[in-house]
Amino acid sequence: MSSACPSLAIVIHTEEEFAWNGGFYRSNNQVTHGKELTALCERFIAMDAPVTFALDYAFVDSEEGKKVIEHFNANHQGKVEFATHLHPWVSPPFDEDESEKEEVSNFESYPGNLSKELEYQKLSALTDKITHVSGQKPTTYLAGRYGIGKNTHETLLGLGYRLDVSISPFTNFSHQQGPDFSHCNNDVSTTDGLCYIPHTTAVLSRIPLVANLFNNNPHWFEKGLQSPLTRLLMKVARVKKQRLSPEGFALNDMKRVIRNQLKLGQQSFVFSFHSPSVKVGLTPYTQTAEALSQFEHDTLALLSWFKEECQGKIILAKDIRV
Repeated sequence: MSSACPSLAIVIHTEEEFAWNGGFYRSNNQVTHGKELTALCERFIAMDAPVTFALDYAFVDSEEGKKVIEHFNANHQGKVEFATHLHPWVSPPFDEDESEKEEVSNFESYPGNLSKELEYQKLSALTDKITHVSGQKPTTYLAGRYGIGKNTHETLLGLGYRLDVSISPFTNFSHQQGPDFSHCNNDVSTTDGLCYIPHTTAVLSRIPLVANLFNNNPHWFEKGLQSPLTRLLMKVARVKKQRLSPEGFALNDMKRVIRNQLKLGQQSFVFSFHSPSVKVGLTPYTQTAEALSQFEHDTLALLSWFKEECQGKIILAKDIRV
């Protein structure tokens, strides 16, 4: 393990509320979880854990969203970052086709699938909106649905972005017309001054050699899933993909991800969740009060463990050094 101090950024997908399996509609722009989000993030900041809010248009344009931004601007300057999170279905401008329909297709829900001009226009409008409401010009980008595309890099450079956290390692969304990240692990890369830091994800196994093999050769993980024999062997070796998130992953799972990646030399981590998860019933992960309580407990416990046991520091995404 490196002697350098590891760092972790809390990146919240700060967005409107919608049925995750119910399609993508322009009218799904409601935000009712502002008070709950503020309360939880106050607990983060109290333990010296600054927060990166990746804001989408519907959230920034809502009354509750504006109150969240105003609260943290007034009380915690320097402890929050306002980043950008593009959901195309609720982000203006809308082209002629979009204006005539309420529902956006699965293909169009990924911003990287839009035309070069429309992706730029939407991201430019969102950037301006966040700058106006928060007083900060965002320099960190998180694509909605992790949907970066062939034109996104040039678009981000043109709008002054310096960091992208859209990559979801070991994951292939092509079956639903999204990007393919199956060739990506947690390695950080920089191109033309734009840094790409993936959402921390690890392939774990009861056999460390197997875990290391997949983490160092990410494309082998998806290939292994395509073969019945290899899938059986992976099951025996307890190979599984786990994300650094309290959404669907228990506290011990998240600790295993960090331990595994520290052994591989990773020093910068992205911990994430979706803002509606802070209120009961808004996402699949917190459907009950008990589930929400567990979500909050595991999140706070992980942050404390990272600071105390890993001697790590929690920072804003824009302050990650590579």
